[in-house]
Amino acid sequence: TRKGGARNGRGRIQSYTWILITAWTLVIVISLGWNLYQARQEIQDMALTTARINFDKDLLYRRWATIHGGVYVPVTPETPPNPYLEHMPERDLTTPSGRQLTLMNPAYMTRQVYTFSQKESAIRGHLTSLKPLRPENRPDPWEVEALKSFEQGKSEAFTIEDLEGQPYLRLMRPFKTEKGCLKCHAQQGYREGDIRGGISVSTPLAPLYAAQQRTPFNI
Repeated sequence: TRKGGARNGRGRIQSYTWILITAWTLVIVISLGWNLYQARQEIQDMALTTARINFDKDLLYRRWATIHGGVYVPVTPETPPNPYLEHMPERDLTTPSGRQLTLMNPAYMTRQVYTFSQKESAIRGHLTSLKPLRPENRPDPWEVEALKSFEQGKSEAFTIEDLEGQPYLRLMRPFKTEKGCLKCHAQQGYREGDIRGGISVSTPLAPLYAAQQRTPFNI
């Protein structure tokens, strides 16, 4: 009887031990999963903040150019006259010294800045619209959905997806038609205050993931 009681006691202790081990393992697994989720969320928040800052910067210099009606720049192979401004009588000017200048409207300027930016940085920008003048400004499927949501009152759209095999956070916000925009877009039926289109900014996540893995307490 004593031996049977001892065996039962050891059996209960072993059962309690396995229960504690299982419970502790679950706690560790849940904690690990939560920490991984938090780390990923922090990376997404950093990428989203970066994208918003870049959007605000892009919108600011675009608005500056719009207020001034565009800027005149020298004609070069990289900056030929804009064929979409042919209807404007002062698209092209010649200085007293014979230098050829052409008007760079805000959209043209923004596109060129994005082209230069992609050579210097992995952050991408795209100016687009549901009614683009240039075929190159056509929105991709995600941008189409974002632009449609802006017309329904939404003020921002973002997602995480792969671009050319690399993870990016994509952000898009609308921009509205200002008085200076009508010089080029009134013929499309836009009025001041209408949503003209959107600016899409894509921030790479790979550098942020790599930085997180290099931290002393990475998981």
